[in-house]
Amino acid sequence: MSEVPIRENSADSEIVTYSLCRNANEFPALFEEVEELLDRASIRNPYFTPEWIECWWKRVEPGTKPLIVLARNDAGQLEGFWPFVERPGVLWSKGLWPMVYDEANYFVPIATKLGMPSLRFGLKAQLKEFQFFWIPLMNDSFWREYWEKESTIPTYPHLSRTPRKTSILESGEEKFDEFLASKMGKKSRKSLRYDQKTLRELGKVVLEVATDKKDVQALLPASCLVEVNSWKTEQVAGLYSIRGKRAFFFELLPKLAEKGRVRISMIRINDEPIAWELDLIDRDFIGVHNLSFDQNWKKYSPGKQLMEINLRRSWEEGRSVDFLPCNFNYKEKMATRTEPVRELHLFRKSFRGVLARQLIKWNMRVRKKIRMNAPPTKASEALRKAYEVGS
Repeated sequence: MSEVPIRENSADSEIVTYSLCRNANEFPALFEEVEELLDRASIRNPYFTPEWIECWWKRVEPGTKPLIVLARNDAGQLEGFWPFVERPGVLWSKGLWPMVYDEANYFVPIATKLGMPSLRFGLKAQLKEFQFFWIPLMNDSFWREYWEKESTIPTYPHLSRTPRKTSILESGEEKFDEFLASKMGKKSRKSLRYDQKTLRELGKVVLEVATDKKDVQALLPASCLVEVNSWKTEQVAGLYSIRGKRAFFFELLPKLAEKGRVRISMIRINDEPIAWELDLIDRDFIGVHNLSFDQNWKKYSPGKQLMEINLRRSWEEGRSVDFLPCNFNYKEKMATRTEPVRELHLFRKSFRGVLARQLIKWNMRVRKKIRMNAPPTKASEALRKAYEVGS
């Protein structure tokens, strides 16, 4: 385990040391420290809490090697946690990808302001061993403070782009109904109320909300029924569409509930589930990880009905709602602001690093061209536009 002391700008600043964890056997003790760090961290990521890492790590390919960059103050207290894994790169090289790369919507670390410079220094130091590292999705404020300047300095070859954007709803002083009136026209609000009334006339409508472990476990089987009949399943974009994902979330979500980090809501009519939403919770933050509805009930707008209920609840709780980086039109319409989501590859300064950059850039272009040339459907076009924001 390497340790390099980093001092902030002032000579009176506390020294913070970066180190590496490369042994999964150290995870249990480290996760206890991460829990303590979460009480102090100002840079936060709901996808890097111990529950996500633990459940995800159980399902990685055998032989996968972890590399977690840590920052500690001079008392040994954890100030930063940034988990990566080794991945095969081009030309028989190795790169670093963030953990939970196939599930998370953000890949910023969990850290204090004090620990962040050491994490960044420690991550860049790994380019002595690895050909590149990749940070797929960063919120704009994190990018601007810690990486934007890096992209203008030719120290390392890099690729940076804005692959997506996100919509954010911040609660205000006015009542939620006043806010809703400013976002939805009179005709749209009338249509929503008509759908609510019509649905109630068809049978007993029940809203279920689960935040503790037992209630979350009880709702999960019904969520499968909604997912199966969602348009996302046809596009292989549903929460359980890929093999193994259902087992992953069935293990993960109750663990998150034990820590108060998840909320599940569902609408049923005559006991039949027709819409459900999965929200991640962190302090005054709500992240809408998944919202699905049964296509057979589409004419009654169950997804829109559930979204309005949950946005109202979050507004009254004073929480900021992040619709997360997949920017469908309805999310942008309900948001108080949108912002870009950033991506960064940083490469070793060498011939092979420059070549790796060119090959990854070429691969990005080819994949985008394939998506653009795929036969369009209404659902696939909406999904493509939500993901392909810019480059």
